Amino acid sequence: MKKSDITKQRILEAAEREFSEKGFYGGRVDSIAAEAQINKRMLYKYYGSKEALYTAVLTEVYHRLAKGESALLREEASCEDTIRGLIFRYFRILSENESFVRLVMWENLTRARYIAGSSAFEEKGEALTLLRSTLTRGIEEGVFRKDLDIDETILSMNLFCFSYFSNVHTMSHVMTAHFDAGDLRRRADMIADMILEYIINKEDK
Repeated sequence: MKKSDITKQRILEAAEREFSEKGFYGGRVDSIAAEAQINKRMLYKYYGSKEALYTAVLTEVYHRLAKGESALLREEASCEDTIRGLIFRYFRILSENESFVRLVMWENLTRARYIAGSSAFEEKGEALTLLRSTLTRGIEEGVFRKDLDIDETILSMNLFCFSYFSNVHTMSHVMTAHFDAGDLRRRADMIADMILEYIINKEDK
C-alpha cells in the first residue's frame, strides 16, 4: 500500500471515530487531523472538504456492513437457513461496529441530509439484490408464502435488528434489563423465529 493510501485510511479512521461520537456538526476537522497526525492542509488535499470526508465515512461503514451481508447471501444454503443466518450476521456486524449504528442515528437526526452524497446506496445494492433473490426463490420453491411482500420483509428484518442496538442504552434503564452477549444471541434467535414464522408457507403443511 502506498504512503498516500495509508494516510487517507488513517484520516478516514480518525474521521469515523470523530463523527460517530459527535455527528457532522459537532465533529471538528482539527480533531480529526490531530488524531490522524497530519495537518489540515493534507486532509483537505485528500478529501476536499469536511462534508466530502463525512460522506466518505458513510460510504465506508455501509461498505463494511454490505460486504458481510453479500458474503453470506452468496453461500449455498436453503432459503430458510439463509434468512436465519443473515439475521445472526446482522447482529454480529452491528455488535462489532458501534460507529455504524451511531452514524446512522446521527444521519437520521439530519433527515439523511448527507447520505445522498455518499455511495451507501451502491454499497448496499448488491446485498439487497441478493436478498430479494433469496426471498423470491423461497416463494417459487413454496417455502415462503405466495403473498409475501419482499420489500416489507427486508425493511422489517433491518429495523428489528438495528433497533436493538440503537435503543440498547435507553431500554436498559426503562426496562431495567441487562444487555450482554447472551441477550444478544437470544434476541437474534427471537427475531429470526418471528420473521420465519411470518414468511414461511403454511398452506402446504
